[in-house]
Amino acid sequence: MTDSQKPLIQMVGVKKVFLTDEVETHALSDVHLEIQNNEFITIAGPSGGGKSTLLSIMGLLDTPTGGQYHLNGHPAEALTIRERAQLRNRAIGFIFQSFNLIGDLTVFENVELPLVYRNTPSSARKDMVREALEHVGMEHRLNHYPSQLSGGQQQRVAVARALVGKPLILLADEPTGNLDSRSGGQVMDLLKNLHADGATICMVTHDPRYLKYAQRTLHLFDGQVVDETDPAVQDAIA
Repeated sequence: MTDSQKPLIQMVGVKKVFLTDEVETHALSDVHLEIQNNEFITIAGPSGGGKSTLLSIMGLLDTPTGGQYHLNGHPAEALTIRERAQLRNRAIGFIFQSFNLIGDLTVFENVELPLVYRNTPSSARKDMVREALEHVGMEHRLNHYPSQLSGGQQQRVAVARALVGKPLILLADEPTGNLDSRSGGQVMDLLKNLHADGATICMVTHDPRYLKYAQRTLHLFDGQVVDETDPAVQDAIA
C-alpha cells in the first residue's frame, strides 16, 4: 500500500474507560475504524453511545485507554503533549454545535485565531482569512461581532475558522444541533460542497435527515460500532 492509499485515520481496537468513584464506564470498546482522504462519513447513535468521545480521540483532544490510533501515519500514543497540539492545530479543523466563537472578537479575528497560534505571518493571514470567509459566503461580515449574526451565520464563520488552516480533516460535532431546519440545511449544503471540493469530513449527528450527505454512516451503540450503512443504498431500499 502506497502512502497515498493509507488511511488518513486508522483505529485498531480503540477503547476508552472513565474511572469515577471507583466505577468503570466503558465509553468505547474495541473500535476499528478507517477514514480515507476525501471521505465524508457520519457517526450516528443514541446519546451516551460514545460518539463525542470517539470524535475527541480523533481530534487528539483525548487519548484512548487502549488500542492504536494513527492520524496521517502518526501513532498518537508516541506523540508528546506539544507534538499532539502542533499536529492538532495543523491537521484538524473543528466545528462545534455551540459555534465556540469569541464574543469580543470580530468575525475576521475569530477566523484568524488558528493562524495566530501557528505563528503564520500577518501578511499571509489576511489573505487566508478572506479566502476562508469567501468560501462560506461570509466575507461581507468580516467586521461584525458574533452577537450581530444569526445562528446559521455564526456556524458559517465557525466553518471558515475550521477551514482557514487547510486541515487534513474536518471534525464536526452536531454542527446543526443549535440551528433551525432551514439554517441546518444550509450548513449541511455547505459541508457537502466542501466535500465535493476535496475536504475530508467526519460528522457526529443525531439527525437522520443528514445521514444522506455522507458516503457511509457508522452506528455507535454502547461504545461499539454495531453497524455501517451506505445512505445511498438505504435510500434506494426505502
